Amino acid sequence: MRAFLFTSASGWIATLLVAGEVLLPYLLRRSRLSVWLGIAEGFAQPYLVRMWPHYWAGYMLLALALAHAWVPMQAGYARHANATGLWMATAAFVALLLQVVLGFALQDTKLTTRATVRRWHYWLMVAIVGGVAVHIWLNR
Repeated sequence: MRAFLFTSASGWIATLLVAGEVLLPYLLRRSRLSVWLGIAEGFAQPYLVRMWPHYWAGYMLLALALAHAWVPMQAGYARHANATGLWMATAAFVALLLQVVLGFALQDTKLTTRATVRRWHYWLMVAIVGGVAVHIWLNR
């Protein structure tokens, strides 16, 4: 019973963390959203320095996703779940691992291929959100 509660709670916390993780870059730079919210005027540090909450939320999300997968597998709950939903979650987890690698690369101020890496980072985010959404839909 505790494994089920942990899996449920960690899944929904991870879902909220994904939403926050997607929003953070738009809130931490001068964008229509940050201007509309009135937070763009207080930016004194460079953008990559301001991104530290985004970095740490990504690391926390990776750890939480691993725990969210590990606990039900150990408890034997994965046998009763929708296999397609589990494969979508697995694909989203692999994409999340790649996101962390690309995120490390984007922290480098001397990166010459920043636009290409940012594009990959963006589309992996779209894939993760899609994979998580399908996983929730099939395994609710």
